[in-house]
Amino acid sequence: MPLRRFKNIMRCLHINDNSLTPEKSNPAYDKLYKLRPLINIINSACQNNARNSSSQSIDESMYMPLKPIKRGYKVWCPCDSASEYLYEFGIYIDKANNGVEEGLGTKVVKKSTEKLLQQGVHNIHFTFDNFF
Repeated sequence: MPLRRFKNIMRCLHINDNSLTPEKSNPAYDKLYKLRPLINIINSACQNNARNSSSQSIDESMYMPLKPIKRGYKVWCPCDSASEYLYEFGIYIDKANNGVEEGLGTKVVKKSTEKLLQQGVHNIHFTFDNFF
């Protein structure tokens, strides 16, 4: 694809309405606002097609180009241990500004298991590394 065509497509492609973006001072502010609908669609598709066993694993997946720079993307990934299927993913965006009531590992595990528990699935074993 020629570069000019790619730039034209990217200029016109919008996933969320920029005019409705909450202000940074708003409690509903989301750093991933522009991508949130796409993230939600992908997570819903993963959850709808999942065939979960009784063993789940939660770990982080990182993308860090040129490692000497201390920036990159961290994605929390709960997966089924038997099928190795990704159940959902959450992108780590930053530390919460609302104070520390529990550790990051605890928050990730609670968030990652929330959907399965809402579905009434209670006899699942979750495994994770020593970070959590």
